[in-house]
Amino acid sequence: MRIMRIIRLSIAFICFQAGLTFAAATEEQINLYINQVEIPRLSEIYPDAAISISLNNLAALNYLPDCESGSIQINNQRPDAIKRTNYEISCQSPTWKSYIPVTQSISISAIKTTTPINRGQVINQSNTDVGEVDISTLRGDIFTLKNPPFGLIASRNLRINTFITDDLTNQPTLVKKGDLVLITASSGTIIVRMNGVALENGIKDQQIRVKNTSSERIIYGKVVTNSEVLVNY
Repeated sequence: MRIMRIIRLSIAFICFQAGLTFAAATEEQINLYINQVEIPRLSEIYPDAAISISLNNLAALNYLPDCESGSIQINNQRPDAIKRTNYEISCQSPTWKSYIPVTQSISISAIKTTTPINRGQVINQSNTDVGEVDISTLRGDIFTLKNPPFGLIASRNLRINTFITDDLTNQPTLVKKGDLVLITASSGTIIVRMNGVALENGIKDQQIRVKNTSSERIIYGKVVTNSEVLVNY
């Protein structure tokens, strides 16, 4: 009986060792997939980011059947995910499928506040700096040195060390009601310019009502600069 028990324990140990060996090989293939597929893919989307990917619940790999076909197939179930996703792991022979949870970290240099900024206050270089942030912690598109928010207006009160996103900013008012503006009308190669007055406030690219001071005609024009409105005919 003792001998049979030893034999059973030995067989169990051998199976356990085989499971560990396959799990290690599977983890190695997954890490190869991460380094050769996922990180290069995310680097194209976020070219200036520091990217790291970690596997969760690795113990579950110990319970997967051997894959006699040699290599396993791996697919990212949520390629658009920023923080968490799942990798589908499958084998053709024998046929089986499993999933492993994955955590991603995508950190990028972005613009943040260095002093409190009040709602309506202009964002500029004197009240901002650059810091590292995991984009999964933010809502909206971030601003970087290549695309700074300078000249935009805070849409709400911003505390110190707040990373600035498009959700936290508004375009500044370029033209105010009563401002004198140059109305530019174009049709093909013909361009006509005339003086006018803004009848309402407007931000860049916004359509506002303006009045031609010569004809007294009221028309709609797109704000181009703080002194020009474009009308297409």
